[in-house]
Amino acid sequence: MKQLLTTLFFLVGLSVYGQEMVITDWDNDMVQEYVKYDDEGNKIENGYLVNGKYHGTITSYDSKGNIRLIARFKNGVRNGLWKYYNEEGQITHEIVYEDNKRLQASLTRYFE
Repeated sequence: MKQLLTTLFFLVGLSVYGQEMVITDWDNDMVQEYVKYDDEGNKIENGYLVNGKYHGTITSYDSKGNIRLIARFKNGVRNGLWKYYNEEGQITHEIVYEDNKRLQASLTRYFE
């Protein structure tokens, strides 16, 4: 019964918060480019997939189209520099990952 309720909750959540993903592979090299849109048609994420896993640079956007995160993956594993941005487009912090482990983090503060 618990599993049924969990499944129903998940399916209802998907229908309420549906997203569209457009996937292309222009040169048939197994690296697929994708763009993810919210219900209103706003781009919320774009990047690359290999075998269904994030690969390379992934960029996430807020509902206004501003970049919120630039992340790097290697075959679905966090690998490389991740940059987080505030609403003004300024970097708030950076994290460096290697093989899904955080190696370094920095915080940037802005004063007016």
